[in-house]
Amino acid sequence: MFKEEKMITILEVLLVASVIIYAVAYGIDSLYATVYAAMSTFVLGVIAILVTVFKRKFFLSIYNFLLVVFVFAHVMFFWNL
Repeated sequence: MFKEEKMITILEVLLVASVIIYAVAYGIDSLYATVYAAMSTFVLGVIAILVTVFKRKFFLSIYNFLLVVFVFAHVMFFWNL
């Protein structure tokens, strides 16, 4: 049980860190860092969603889904301006 919780915690920390890196990279207009952070957010988000749904942590999976959707929506909206 503790091992599963630790895995979910590590995934969440990595996901939030990639969102923070994405925000900072976008703020300083670093294109490559922004692209890589957006891709890592998407990949980590999908993995975190699958793990949390599989472990029946539904509120956490909704949180992960919203993080991924907001980053994806930001990429689609602001990069097309």
